[in-house]
Amino acid sequence: MSNKTRGTHFKRLLLSFLVLYTAYSLIPTAVYAIGKMGNSDASTKTNREASASEPEPYSRAPQDSPSPENSSPAFLDGRRLPAPVSSTASKNSFFTVYDAGTKQLLKVSEQEFLVSALACEMDLSAPEEALKAQAVAIYTLYSYKRASGEKVNGADFACDSESWLVYVPKEAMQERWGENFEEYYAVLEAIAEDVCGQQLTVNGRTACATYFAISAGNTETAENVWGPGLSYLQAVASPGDAFCDGYLSEAVFSADEIRDAAGQLAEKNFDFSGPEEDWFQNQERSPSGYTKSIQLGGVTLTGAELRSMLSLRSACLEISYADGSYTFTVRGWGHGVGMSQAGAVFLARQGADYREILNYYYPGLSLSI
Repeated sequence: MSNKTRGTHFKRLLLSFLVLYTAYSLIPTAVYAIGKMGNSDASTKTNREASASEPEPYSRAPQDSPSPENSSPAFLDGRRLPAPVSSTASKNSFFTVYDAGTKQLLKVSEQEFLVSALACEMDLSAPEEALKAQAVAIYTLYSYKRASGEKVNGADFACDSESWLVYVPKEAMQERWGENFEEYYAVLEAIAEDVCGQQLTVNGRTACATYFAISAGNTETAENVWGPGLSYLQAVASPGDAFCDGYLSEAVFSADEIRDAAGQLAEKNFDFSGPEEDWFQNQERSPSGYTKSIQLGGVTLTGAELRSMLSLRSACLEISYADGSYTFTVRGWGHGVGMSQAGAVFLARQGADYREILNYYYPGLSLSI
């Protein structure tokens, strides 16, 4: 396909994407119904059930964590991120990984790590171009962490192989996949071989290419989640996510459960003396629809803090109160910054290749090969 033809094709793809976005914006009730019909179990779970399950087929490890040193270290929620740094990565170098599950320090070749991390992140039923886009994002993100110089127990970053978070050994793949192992592993190796060493850069430096499972219809700017420092991670429309299983979820809490959860934030002086229905006030949303701030018991929380406190799938949420209970209707899964895995799958199914997917979700970044 010529560059001119490819450019025309992608413009048409973006036009159809925007048409879908308009429909998504105008008929949210219908989208909700479609999601419910597609998988009613996935869209009506309590928060405890939701945190233990996985949206399929886009992500095997959607639950990001603010404390990779102590628990599931897949993503970067809740932490101030370092500034971009120069990359010195090469195909022949290694990642050092601290396995929080086994308490071991691992030295893993880049290509082996890419195979393993991709197995943790996306179902292999996803289109090949979506898998390639995910692989480039993985390589970029963990190269960024390695180059930052911030060590986790002497390693570049942490994983939890027992939970299939970030890295898993080949033996675990054999055990899980059984007779399909050779076929699946060959797919992973082919993807890794094609893109290992390719990374996204900003001003010649390795970018912090974050990603997540499912958007709320738009991605979010990094500044609205982590504060200043990663201005190149901007919001884009991602309406195809609304048709993905796991897009909608509900979490129900009693007033006592809300009070107990707030106790996790011991430094906050919550006042729960008022009427229960008035505990949540002054919710402020970003242009992408995610909660920037909200007051609980007179204390202002960020959307990320509330999401973490209640183990919600995302900070794009609506709150209602009835009969002594709060219902949180949540859209999306993950912090919302960078590439949506569900959106990458959607674009790939419309004919976009991995470079077009990366260009869409990381506008302004360059792909270095």
